[in-house]
Amino acid sequence: MEPQPAQSQHSGAPADLKGLSLLYVEDEAEPRGMVSKMLLLNYPNLTVYPAENGAAGLATFQKYLPEIVVTDINMPVMDGIQMSRAIKELRPDALIIAVTAHSDTSYLLNAIQIGIHYYVLKPINYDELFSALDKVLDQVALRQLVERQNRRISESERQLALAQRIAHLGSWQCELPGGLMTCSDEMYRILGLLPGGAQVRLERFLERMSPEDRALLQEELAAATANGQPLEALFCRVRREDGSERILKIEATVMPAAEHVPVTLVGTALDVTELKRAEEEVRSLTDALERRVLQRTSLLQASLQELEHFSYLVSHDLRAPIARLEGFCRALLEDCGECRSDNCRIYAERAVRVVRQIKSIIGAFNDLSHFTRCTMEIGEVDLSALARGISSDFQRTEPERSVEVRIAEGLVVQGDGRLLKIALEHLIGNAWKFTSKKLQASIEFGAQGHEGSPVYFVRDNGAGFDMKYVDKLFKPFQTIHSPGEFTWSGTAIGLATVHSIVLRHGGTIWAEGVVDKGATFFFTLASDPEPGSYYERTH
Repeated sequence: MEPQPAQSQHSGAPADLKGLSLLYVEDEAEPRGMVSKMLLLNYPNLTVYPAENGAAGLATFQKYLPEIVVTDINMPVMDGIQMSRAIKELRPDALIIAVTAHSDTSYLLNAIQIGIHYYVLKPINYDELFSALDKVLDQVALRQLVERQNRRISESERQLALAQRIAHLGSWQCELPGGLMTCSDEMYRILGLLPGGAQVRLERFLERMSPEDRALLQEELAAATANGQPLEALFCRVRREDGSERILKIEATVMPAAEHVPVTLVGTALDVTELKRAEEEVRSLTDALERRVLQRTSLLQASLQELEHFSYLVSHDLRAPIARLEGFCRALLEDCGECRSDNCRIYAERAVRVVRQIKSIIGAFNDLSHFTRCTMEIGEVDLSALARGISSDFQRTEPERSVEVRIAEGLVVQGDGRLLKIALEHLIGNAWKFTSKKLQASIEFGAQGHEGSPVYFVRDNGAGFDMKYVDKLFKPFQTIHSPGEFTWSGTAIGLATVHSIVLRHGGTIWAEGVVDKGATFFFTLASDPEPGSYYERTH
């Protein structure tokens, strides 16, 4: 019949006995039962497997592989010595306590030869048995502690090796003056060698370095050894047998040497090849970008100078001829007063209007050029207050109109107050103009959030526009409404001016509209627009 383990049900058993088991072999039933009970009483968390002879004990051991064996020596079928020898073959680290009578001296000699650790004489003295068992349990506990520590060390070494491989970081140790080196697996890989291959010596290590780096590394290592100071980061190129080249960041420190103990250098080699290549690529891209910036800056400076010259031409050189032309037109208009032909006066009046229009366009062009080049003075600007003042001015000029104006409060930004006022005058002026045919007009100035930043808008319910013409809105001298459709005397440069001012403030502007349902102009402003003038900074 297969022996069943006898287990204690006491919960106060020592925690370090959990999972441990013991095989107790005794051919006499009464002592076997009594000793098993005493073992469970004194070691509640210990699992005890009883067996009636050596053969049964060996079978039980093969099944459960207990850590401890307590066995009688002189037994039928198979004696304790034979069983112990077989157990040692199955599990050499099994701890065995022999229980024997004084007459079993020959058996005891055999027991010592096969490695039985302790023996207890019959009749059993429980104090002696428990004392021997305590010593065995201490050995088991020590063995388990060593195994746990070894597992932790093995796991740490595995993790270190894995981390070194991921980081391409090799470690090495060199004993001087012999130069014998101990290298990690990753150090072997970095050098282009098989891990665990031929042992590396310092001479072979240095031979792997490029000739221009070898002498410097050898000199730095010698200096570090002589002075006992760490070797700071030194970048060297190593050449592998396959012809490839890697760049290493080598660091080392000198271990304090006791008397008659060789000096030891402990160091690391970090493979920074990809990093250096990336740095070189970034440096190359940066140089190329700087060259492009210089080229674009030069082109921009040339364009600004051409614009300045053209503005000067428009402002000064054309002003005198146009003034003379205007004078001629007025004289012609006066002379036409005596002319009997109606066409003569009509043509003269048209010529005067065209000259005035040319003068207005020149003035508008000069204003646009000024907004592009003028110096910005940055400060806190209350857009809400500006919008209220502008809308009030329009309402005073046309008190007969019914216009609902809604202005959000607290819209404060950083910018040039003078330029932002001009931009709002154009936007609100457009809304005022293109709602003139609405019996109940509506104009709104507010802000909404978009990706964490405010977007300001001017919305109206006026004439609107067809979105296919949206690209024309912010171009100078472009209009999507015919001059006779609304009463206006502008130069079609207002939205281009707004566009220029918004760009000067680091923002963007766009519009949405539906014919006869209104339009909305959106714009953003940078939180910290750059003061001054780019034109001034490039001169």
